[in-house]
Amino acid sequence: MTFVDGWTCRACWKPNRPRDEVCYHCKTVRDADEAAVEAARAAKEARAQRPEAVPDIVVALPVMIFRAYSRIWLRGGMGVRGLLLLFAFGGVTDIGWLALTAGMGAGLIIVGFLAGEVSDAMREREVWAFVVGVGLSVVAVIGSVLAFEILAPGLANPNAIRWASVVVFGGAGAAAVAGLVLMFARRDRIV
Repeated sequence: MTFVDGWTCRACWKPNRPRDEVCYHCKTVRDADEAAVEAARAAKEARAQRPEAVPDIVVALPVMIFRAYSRIWLRGGMGVRGLLLLFAFGGVTDIGWLALTAGMGAGLIIVGFLAGEVSDAMREREVWAFVVGVGLSVVAVIGSVLAFEILAPGLANPNAIRWASVVVFGGAGAAAVAGLVLMFARRDRIV
């Protein structure tokens, strides 16, 4: 993309807006001398040659999983909130069921939002995101098992629910743990 009356950085050859005093991409000053341009090129080349702290393949799996969980949990929370409205307008007067439904919907929305933030932060290789991702996986396993045992006893085989929960949510937790371990194993390579 070119800008009208823009300028091109001499270090990375990317277009910049006229009002930018520093290159948007490589942070080289607009009127840099030749030595500064060469230093910026050398720094860019050094960054490109340095291995990443956590490989993309290790980050991609938990990012995809937590992004999908985020969407599912947010939509599920909205659906439960809609169910709450149906209960309220349908004449359910038991405050316990209304409170349980409201709490479940709010919890799903909060956890869905948190999973989305974790997904975005994992892409940036932030340590807290991997730790919270492991915690979310553990809470999801326990929550799904308890939800079936308390709210729908006898609906499905309890062992099948336990194993399915461990496989589905445990995979995301294992990927987050792998990312966390690699983060600390390669801490000398972190920018």
